[in-house]
Amino acid sequence: MFEEGVAGKLVQLPPGAELAAVLDRIDLAALNGFEVVEVVKAISRQIAHYQAALLAAAWESAFCPPGDETSPPERTDRPEEFAADEVRFALALTRRAADTLMGTACQLVERLPAAHAALRSGRIDLARARVLDEETAALPPPLARQLVDLVLPAAGGWTTGQLRARLRKLVIAADPEAAAQRQREALTRRRIEHGLDQDGTATLAGCHLPPERAAAAAARIDALARAAKRSGDTRSLDELRADLFLEILNGHHAATAPAPRVGGVELVVPFATLAGLGAHPGEIKGWGPVLAEIAAKVADQQRDRSWRFTVVDGRGAVMAHGPLRRRPAAGLAAFVQARDRTCRAPGCRVPAGRSDLDHTVAWESGGSTTPANLGVLCRHCHGYKHSKGVRLSQPTPGTFVWRTRLGHTYTVGPAPP
Repeated sequence: MFEEGVAGKLVQLPPGAELAAVLDRIDLAALNGFEVVEVVKAISRQIAHYQAALLAAAWESAFCPPGDETSPPERTDRPEEFAADEVRFALALTRRAADTLMGTACQLVERLPAAHAALRSGRIDLARARVLDEETAALPPPLARQLVDLVLPAAGGWTTGQLRARLRKLVIAADPEAAAQRQREALTRRRIEHGLDQDGTATLAGCHLPPERAAAAAARIDALARAAKRSGDTRSLDELRADLFLEILNGHHAATAPAPRVGGVELVVPFATLAGLGAHPGEIKGWGPVLAEIAAKVADQQRDRSWRFTVVDGRGAVMAHGPLRRRPAAGLAAFVQARDRTCRAPGCRVPAGRSDLDHTVAWESGGSTTPANLGVLCRHCHGYKHSKGVRLSQPTPGTFVWRTRLGHTYTVGPAPP
């Protein structure tokens, strides 16, 4: 157990010298599991604090004129051209790593000071701070700061993937035409990359591809892989997808022409966008936010094929779900998948279509087969739910409360708009 009074101090103390002193005298062997996790959280806050200090110091060094250990504390009015090299030599970094560190320092200290302050206070870590920088890089600084201010209160509770997707949607909505122009420029850089991996295998990937065509291609490969699996193929789905990818590119697979019910893509579309009344971004399930015009292209290119849509209102609540040009499906599983969108474990982003439909209260224990007792869990998180000491409840439909094996509680609300 904690020494008397330290438990409360650990939770309440902001990162800094006092928290460092408290952490330095903690004996981990004397703590239970719940308390060890609190120490992990406190150390993470303290690391973020030091990372912010490192960035501030690195950026400050960029304004120091040439000198030596006896020089006065002078500053220039602009950063020195080779400032990153000073940091590179001091920390034994590669030139690329030093440039990245100095670039991040500049962006957070100068362009996104609120993000830097959040890092220094331990509310976010460096990985999340970098997402805030990267996803707003193309915006004018005032708009970038405005969007960062919108997401910062909740950013510490999201994974970097969740933060990136939500911020990307805000960026598209803030200036759809600018987002479309950035995409058109990026498409001119589309290319194929390839190379050997460390284990002797190879990587072959397309970059800067049109998202509607890339999503359709990936969905087609997935559909072919699942069909092969249903026919008794013993390879895993990932192995099948990879093998089919190469077979199709090498012209060794028979299914080279479009086939019915193959390659369907699922969309999440705001009603205003679907009706042509707005330019709010849509979402390709499993891929993330896309421009309204891209969502329209995905819908148009699949008019003669079976695909699914989800229509949401301005708050993100599901209005309808089903196949295109047919009555919305009344199937319970389809509705719950549309409502939850991804696995409902904290931070998990596995799409609902690749997850299990789980009874929150087991059917054999009297749990009902209704939306209020059903939820989407990926195979890993489904297994975790049934591990020793873990409890999951659903106090209201779509809200899931997890109690971990070490006694911590996390709430996952309904999928955001």
